[in-house]
Amino acid sequence: MIPIAVLASGRGSNFDAIVNAIEQKTLNASIVALVSDNPKAAVLDKAKKKGINTFVVPFKGREKNDELLLKSLSSVSPRFIVLAGYMRIIGTQLIEAFRSKRGALSYSRITNVHPSLLPAFPGVNSYAQAYRFGVAITGVTVHLVEKEVDNGPICAQRSFSIQGHRSETEVEKNGLEIEHKLYPETLKWVLKEEFDVEKREGRICVRPH
Repeated sequence: MIPIAVLASGRGSNFDAIVNAIEQKTLNASIVALVSDNPKAAVLDKAKKKGINTFVVPFKGREKNDELLLKSLSSVSPRFIVLAGYMRIIGTQLIEAFRSKRGALSYSRITNVHPSLLPAFPGVNSYAQAYRFGVAITGVTVHLVEKEVDNGPICAQRSFSIQGHRSETEVEKNGLEIEHKLYPETLKWVLKEEFDVEKREGRICVRPH
């Protein structure tokens, strides 16, 4: 099984989806640690009940945060970091510590699930952004993390119509249902690094085998 560390800041619904996939043996991974910047995050209790190592690393600036995260993770040696609702920007030091190279190209072994069809609506509150902007379709993106926020190589995307949705909450509810399916499905091949790395128009891209 591939050792992963999950980073989360809140209730941990994507953490639940990943745990379920592992328990159902559809995802060949082992969660060696759950790390949160929020000592009151509900996901910490969920991880403890599963017997998973937990670490609280309060945010003290991006550079210091990277140092503290690396120190915490050094005892469990994850192969990948999986961001699951982690509300802090990952710094260069952590990205480089999880850098993998394929020939002349490289990528980070850090994944994230983002609530929009990137590059549309980067940043926070993306479901709300889509609803307020009045688009007909939004979606979910799974990508590898790079220095530019929400701009790493895209692994998978799935769209859904929000026409007829009456609130931001309704959009988020439907989006989360997709996140909980798409993220574990994508991690199946990403964690095994079953993809080709290529450059298109100046950007690094990943393509599953």
